Amino acid sequence: MKKMLMTLAAVAIAATMNAQDDWYGSKAGGFAITFNANPVLNYVGNMFNGTQNNSVAPFEGLDSDNLFGGTTITGKYFLEDNLAVVAGFGFNNKYNVTNNYGDNDDVEKVTDYSRATTTAFELLAGLEYRLQPGKRLQPIFGANFVFVHTNSWNYSTIVEGDGDGNYVYSGAPANKLGLMLNAGVEYFIVPQISVGANLDFALSKTWRHESYDSDPEVKNFSRITTKNTALETGNIGGNISLNFYF
Repeated sequence: MKKMLMTLAAVAIAATMNAQDDWYGSKAGGFAITFNANPVLNYVGNMFNGTQNNSVAPFEGLDSDNLFGGTTITGKYFLEDNLAVVAGFGFNNKYNVTNNYGDNDDVEKVTDYSRATTTAFELLAGLEYRLQPGKRLQPIFGANFVFVHTNSWNYSTIVEGDGDGNYVYSGAPANKLGLMLNAGVEYFIVPQISVGANLDFALSKTWRHESYDSDPEVKNFSRITTKNTALETGNIGGNISLNFYF
């Protein structure tokens, strides 16, 4: 029994010493790739809480009113063990075409044509500073500039009996620029993989206008029906991430 206890103690001491020798994360000159885990967690969570209308919509992630969570892929390059430059991006593109045809005597003729498109992208650049580099648990602080552009627009054509047609264009482009500060923590599952959680605080400005054009004689011209600009504080969000270090 005594020998067994001594053996277990030796194993525990060896494991502790090996754990102390491990470096968690990257050192100066290393890099990391971060993925936004919020959509995955939401989807999996809905599978277990009885939600019947689970969808992949959260994976799109980009919204002109939201600076948080849209950047789906982020890269980090470590200038020092505790300091990294950060660059990230996210995008979303949806395209849908609807054709309405004539009666059975003229099945090849398109009488109504509609194309709905949503385009969006987000760019992020900044710095990240971490306490306790190399440890399993690392507090992190960062500052980033974030730019988001979104536009949902629809183009439709109605063909008249003589073959001529009128078209209608409607769109709602928006741009958002923000300075985002964040604070969080990462916990390393193994030396090269961690999960992270952080809170974000941002000052942002938004430019948005809605436009409409139904003039068949003046192509590429849109009448602005609504236009607004907003400078906002108090933007607060959160993010959960999965991180891989190299």
